[in-house]
Amino acid sequence: ALNIALGASFNAYWVDHSNTNTLEEEAIACSFVSSFTSFVQNVALEDLDGALKTKLVNKIIDSLGQFGGRSHLSTKSKGHNLHPACQSWFIESEFSVFSMLCEEIRVQDSIRSLLLPFAFSLVGRLNVAHEAMAAFIFRQEELFQLKNKSNTTEGSGHLLRALFLGQLSLDERKLQLIHSSNIFTSGSLSSLRCTADFVGKSNNAEGGRFLLPLGAVWMYNVLSSTMSSQSDRPLSASSRNDEHDRNMADILSHALQLLLQLETAPNGTSYTVSIKNGTKLYHITNMCLFPEKILSNDLIGSSLEILFKHLSGTECNSTSDSSLVKDFIKACFEHSRLSQEPMKRKEDEKDSTETQLYNMLTGEQSASSAYSKDELKALDDFIDDLCNSYIEYGGQYPTFTNFIRLFLRHDFPAKTITAVLTKLHPILHVLTIEEEDKQSLVFSLTQSISGGLPSLDSSRRDPSSVLDSFSTSLKKRDKELTRNDYVYLLAIAVLSRNLASSSQRCDCGLQAMKNRLSGVSTIVFYDITQAAEKFLRSGGGTKDSLISCVFDICMGSPKGLNSALNTGSWDEAITSLKSVKHTI
Repeated sequence: ALNIALGASFNAYWVDHSNTNTLEEEAIACSFVSSFTSFVQNVALEDLDGALKTKLVNKIIDSLGQFGGRSHLSTKSKGHNLHPACQSWFIESEFSVFSMLCEEIRVQDSIRSLLLPFAFSLVGRLNVAHEAMAAFIFRQEELFQLKNKSNTTEGSGHLLRALFLGQLSLDERKLQLIHSSNIFTSGSLSSLRCTADFVGKSNNAEGGRFLLPLGAVWMYNVLSSTMSSQSDRPLSASSRNDEHDRNMADILSHALQLLLQLETAPNGTSYTVSIKNGTKLYHITNMCLFPEKILSNDLIGSSLEILFKHLSGTECNSTSDSSLVKDFIKACFEHSRLSQEPMKRKEDEKDSTETQLYNMLTGEQSASSAYSKDELKALDDFIDDLCNSYIEYGGQYPTFTNFIRLFLRHDFPAKTITAVLTKLHPILHVLTIEEEDKQSLVFSLTQSISGGLPSLDSSRRDPSSVLDSFSTSLKKRDKELTRNDYVYLLAIAVLSRNLASSSQRCDCGLQAMKNRLSGVSTIVFYDITQAAEKFLRSGGGTKDSLISCVFDICMGSPKGLNSALNTGSWDEAITSLKSVKHTI
């Protein structure tokens, strides 16, 4: 019965079980688990025989661990194939198990590492009429405590829990909380039918009466919420403002550290895997939009940096696929005001024939056609806000710099990359992180370069707008980029790749590159042409080979550089590049 009743546990979304168990089997199993755990709690675990108690608790924990350790899940984001009645059965059985094991946290602290992701997944799937369950979960002080390696409590999470409990207890929601308590606490309305009937109304709930459902990313929404640095009430004393800032920092810091524990904990991987990394990455990026007092907090900054590296792949040096960016953009749109507007007519969603033709010719079709206009508009608005914050105060924080670099990844639409380079043009040198280790630098460059030589690795060519933006970034500026600056290295890599490819294909591409490089300094021209030639001569044509060549040219010994600069010209460079053609 446990294996059936806990089948939906540790999942942020509802899973369709229709191919596993019959509706009758699920109803019986969930009902039995709920009734049995209720009986045990009424008898009290303390009154049970020691051996029997241990055996019972271990059996439940083993079942939880089985589901908590799943690494691959089939998700249904809104439970379309799971009837509200089934949802309520699973919720009630999971909650009964949770409430029973909460008594054991005080005795066995190790249970907490399993119950935390179990509770997080349950909270995200609670629906209207489950308010009493949510209140019970948020009252569990031990569950939300932060523990260090020595098992010492470092944070109680009181303010974070109070935030949600306060929302559940607002004047307009008190009646709903009482109604839910009557269903699940008093027992006066405990039938499955009345529960399911009420849950079924959740889709039509409007107004401020209902807080639930919180949704799968409910804790991440804390990080991406719009919290003002000022109190909602007029403050007469500056100390009250300071107190509000401290409370805000405490809530955000605690939420970050809880999420970090979930991401890195050996148990509960099913919950973290069920939420896409791109979705989580979008929500933590919103932390950069908080007031500087928040971003300058050492604990928040360190937690945010670790979480960023974990979700972006930097930590394990793993190359992310395009789904990371797609999920990021989707989450950005769903979180924006645009997703709340009425859907436009399909004709308005389609680009004109002229625009489609232009995109095909410039190579920008593949990068942007996967997204709607509203999705791209939401992303543009978000990036504009981030760049403004970065210019105002964020450039001094390496973690913020890593988030900005994220939008230079080749999987983002060309318009996004050009927008960042254009908006930050006066301060592109700030995207260089002092004392950054070479491995992190190479990984960041690898994520931003679309491939090696297209004729060898079948990678796509960079859109003309991206190439234009990178060439512009290398031209005259108030603050010139040095040869070891991040944007300089990235621009040299992107442009030398395109030059190497064009020299092997057609003269039209070379002419476009010649026009593009008009106005760059002699040393920039030298680095691009030399990196392109070295790349072709390397024979591999891979992305790693390209980065290695750029490092050798731009960060190698300057000996003999001046004499080489005096003899360089476009015709000589192209002749030299074309001569490499037969050596590949």
